[in-house]
Amino acid sequence: MQLCLKLLVLASALPAITLEQALQEALRNHPLLAVSQSRIESNTGKLQQAGLRPNPLFIYQSEDFRTWQSPAHRFWQDADHFFYLQQTFETASKRSRRIDLAQANQRRATIELTLQKQTIAARVRVAYWDAAGAVARESMLREAYRNLDAVTEYHRVQVREGAMAEADLLRVELEEQKILLLANAAAVDVQRAQIRLQREMGRAGIEPITLDLPIDTASPGFTPANPEAALEQRAEAQLARQIILVAGAQLQLESALATPNIDGVAGYKRSKNFDTMLWGVQTQLPIFNRNEGNIASASAEERLARNALVSTEALIRSEYAGAARELQLREQQLRRSVLPLRARALELNRLAREAYRLGGADLLRLLDALRNLLDTELLYIEAQLALRQAEASVQSALGALP
Repeated sequence: MQLCLKLLVLASALPAITLEQALQEALRNHPLLAVSQSRIESNTGKLQQAGLRPNPLFIYQSEDFRTWQSPAHRFWQDADHFFYLQQTFETASKRSRRIDLAQANQRRATIELTLQKQTIAARVRVAYWDAAGAVARESMLREAYRNLDAVTEYHRVQVREGAMAEADLLRVELEEQKILLLANAAAVDVQRAQIRLQREMGRAGIEPITLDLPIDTASPGFTPANPEAALEQRAEAQLARQIILVAGAQLQLESALATPNIDGVAGYKRSKNFDTMLWGVQTQLPIFNRNEGNIASASAEERLARNALVSTEALIRSEYAGAARELQLREQQLRRSVLPLRARALELNRLAREAYRLGGADLLRLLDALRNLLDTELLYIEAQLALRQAEASVQSALGALP
């Protein structure tokens, strides 16, 4: 109990964190983003390597060399010496195909970084509102405890003066202790929710924090009229489309690899004290291997990627439609049901207090009104929290980033 109070006092002295600040910190410092950034750097190196041409090959060859018989062998005069360069000339635009594939993979790594950011942002939103809801529940229970404590003190005075039965005081004290236990449990939930929030933000150290965006004063989320905006912003759809481009580039490269390269040879030959030039060409004959297996595999991967895009787009549309519908229902529930119910509970509590003060109602009716108000306030907080979580779901369904 005292530990929770100390943590609350320490947290109250720290600067409050808004949802926007939590998102920005997570997208700036989260360690998972460094992993995705490293993949981009790796693909940058692969793109550089893809544009390089084959190295030339230097060859020295000596023929007719002997160490026996007579007359004695004269190495430079009697042997044949070949000095030549061999250069591979790529056909079918293989170098361009490699560059296209490397660029597609680099773009894919960039989209995967965006997907990682959107995933982190979605988790931070959920964790932030869970923490805000836990804070709201604890604050409400503390307020209820303070209000009931005033009622309890009034009954203590009445019992000391002999104007009230001690059994009524015991009933009030019992109710007060129940609320205190609920408040203490809510304080533990606050700490747990704040730890989870900081973990989702990517913080290495956990410390007490305060939140600066209560669930009942948060600005409503945005809902675009056209769900196609989700298909444009969601990294999953962008990634699915990019995977098609990667598969297409791989198919073009494999098709190009089926065409043999040409090796050109040019150099110098010294034979029997004669200096001559040599040249020639060589190429593979595509008789046994025409790369048909890799071409078939790349073609299948492209078809798979196109089918995956259809599935991904359908999933995003349904996810956005569900989130938008849930947001609409949560708003209607809060406005049409919870707010009127809360207003009636507040009025009933006020009337019960006034009637009890004037002697027109017994203690059980007062406690019943207090319990009803407590349950209604908890219901109000849960409805507000559900609305904020629905707004967060819409923003996550749209792939929104700060």
